[in-house]
Amino acid sequence: MNLKKLVSLLLCSALIITVSLSGCTSKSVESNENINTQTTGNTVTNKNTQTTENTASTEDKVSTKENNEYITVKDMWDREVKIKKDVNRVLLLDFTGAYLEIMKIWDIDDKIVGVDSSQKKNAFLKVICPRIDNITGVGRTWEGLNYEAIAAKNPDVVIIRAYTTSKEDDEDYQKIIDRLNEMGIPVVLLLHPTSYDNPNINTMWQEIEIMGKIFNKEKEAKDLIDYLDGYVQLIRNRTKDIPEDERPRVLLYGTPDYMLGTQTIQSYFLEEIVHGKNILESGRWIKTSPEEILRLNPDVIIALGHGGYISPEDICTGKNNFINWKLVQNAKAIKEGKVGSLGITEWWPSIECPIGLLREAKTLYPEKFADIDPDEEEIKLYRDIYGMSDEEVKEAVKAQRAIGETH
Repeated sequence: MNLKKLVSLLLCSALIITVSLSGCTSKSVESNENINTQTTGNTVTNKNTQTTENTASTEDKVSTKENNEYITVKDMWDREVKIKKDVNRVLLLDFTGAYLEIMKIWDIDDKIVGVDSSQKKNAFLKVICPRIDNITGVGRTWEGLNYEAIAAKNPDVVIIRAYTTSKEDDEDYQKIIDRLNEMGIPVVLLLHPTSYDNPNINTMWQEIEIMGKIFNKEKEAKDLIDYLDGYVQLIRNRTKDIPEDERPRVLLYGTPDYMLGTQTIQSYFLEEIVHGKNILESGRWIKTSPEEILRLNPDVIIALGHGGYISPEDICTGKNNFINWKLVQNAKAIKEGKVGSLGITEWWPSIECPIGLLREAKTLYPEKFADIDPDEEEIKLYRDIYGMSDEEVKEAVKAQRAIGETH
């Protein structure tokens, strides 16, 4: 080969290598630009298969990181709520929930940084959670919330235990949720069982399950449900075979001057677990009077500590307590001494409601529960569930019988 041909061949080879290297460098820069853009959160459209795979891989890593830091909880409005995996600052709204009780049982009540102001008045909650006096009250869901106070507490999550029985109620709660979401605060909504057209105790268990999910206490939630449901099944099994025509007509009297109709969880407790008959045929909370109670003439009266506790003795001896019971002494239930009373949290869907159910069942069917003393079971529950000392038990029993406004 002559020298001229050799030089030409070498020049061509050099040119080919240069072009190839140039192409590789261009692709490398393009790929790096895409990666840099991805990390800043911008969307990149690229037809390059490898680059697309790299971008997907980056998204997977981001998703994995988020899953390690956050969880998704489905609440009782079927809303999927993203919250921190490790919740440390909790704010509780509304007044009839077992959520504070549950957090005390799980020894995580120190995470509570704010409460609905109505909760601070409940005598029993003050016993099981003495620090409630020092927890910030942020107003009331039904009367107005202090959103500045809520923001100042910087909660990881707000839990609302909503009591809603109308479209207007739903809209009011939605406004609260929207406002809190705008503040960057996630909201998990629980529902009071009476919010449903057909109240059922299973929704109480659902609340506990959701609380278990929020606080990574799912096993503890199951154990708590099993413990409480044990009482429910005991009562249900002892009374389920009582013939319909032998089931007494019961007036559910809620202090100070209400009757509870069939669209309440209390009526479900009475009719589906204790197996009595609600003397009313419809409704939720209905005003009453001595004259109305006499007209209905129930076989049994169960006094619920809604506005404060009233004892069977006060009713049967005609005390003027909430209403003038002297005017009701001719009612069948009073003449036969078929009157029972439930404490200030025993009557609602709470951790203590199984004790209320026992009191109710023993009032209706004393012969079927002759071997059970509800007072002893109350003490047992406080020790088993809350781990109370003897002195704390005494205070809790006293608080259940508190007179006056409880929420």
